[in-house]
Amino acid sequence: MKNLELLGTKEYNFNIGKYLSQGTELFKKDIGGFIVATILVFVMSFIPFCGILGLGNFYKICKKVDEGEKVSAGDIFDFTDFVMYLKVFLLIFAVVLVAMIPVQLSLIPVILAARATEGSVSGAGNALFAGGMGLWVILILILICVISVSMFFVQPLISLYRMTSVREAFMLSWKIARRNFFQIFLFSIVVGIISQLGIIACGIGILFSIPLGICMKYAAYKDVLESVNEKTV
Repeated sequence: MKNLELLGTKEYNFNIGKYLSQGTELFKKDIGGFIVATILVFVMSFIPFCGILGLGNFYKICKKVDEGEKVSAGDIFDFTDFVMYLKVFLLIFAVVLVAMIPVQLSLIPVILAARATEGSVSGAGNALFAGGMGLWVILILILICVISVSMFFVQPLISLYRMTSVREAFMLSWKIARRNFFQIFLFSIVVGIISQLGIIACGIGILFSIPLGICMKYAAYKDVLESVNEKTV
């Protein structure tokens, strides 16, 4: 990929319907192979720090199928990017830890106020505490949303476009994602729902719905990163 440092400055369209359709067509190209890959990703998840690596390798398989290349189930067990994804895990942990500090501090006045009214007006104290907890939950949800959207392009940048710096991949992902923050957030929710629909079919259906959702995300990665990259050359 060329001119990576310029990608975050370029505008692009984010077409949710297009990605759902393209992802479905990609999934149809090798349904059996994607199901096997999904099972192997589950197996990889039992190895510490390797669940996210397995997902990154799944995107590599999506690219091979999309380009008509031969795919092997063993491609999931490619440990080339292990160190990179270990760094990703540590970065996520550090970001969440730092971001949680102000969220946790926001509870202190609520707890103190609730305790102060416990002996006299317990109902008011309980209401205050409940309201504070509600605000705390909202802050947590906002934090999760922001982190998930900001990291939307991290895996394809590492696995598909071979970025060798986790920090740069994270920063570039945020620069690109923030331009269509709400569309990406909505797309993630829709894909998440689709991926979990398989649970309805006695659970076994997730072997179809999960890879379908991953293929849809791959379609989004491909369209956005390639179209934005073309505008920089």
